[in-house]
Amino acid sequence: MVAIDSDAVSDELGFEEAFRQLAEIAETLEAGGLTLAEATGRYEQGMKLVQHCNRLLDTAELEITTLRENYQRPSAEDSSRNAAEPPFIDSAPYEDIEGEEEELPF
Repeated sequence: MVAIDSDAVSDELGFEEAFRQLAEIAETLEAGGLTLAEATGRYEQGMKLVQHCNRLLDTAELEITTLRENYQRPSAEDSSRNAAEPPFIDSAPYEDIEGEEEELPF
């Protein structure tokens, strides 16, 4: 049986450990053989672990979003350099036309 403090989930508990404990609680509940009070206590602890895991995932998602935005945002130097450069014109489609003049319809 899993011995978990049913009163609190430590904020220092990492995602992997919390998820492992949650899996153990689920296995214990599925196996049966618990009293109603024991099953209710395990269920409550499982829900606290779910909330803790969700908080950790939300925090990680926020960090990833912030990192992505910081690395995708052009710096002031990039913006000023790009403003001075002319737009890119692809000359590749015209490379095979050597000296031939195409008659335009207008």
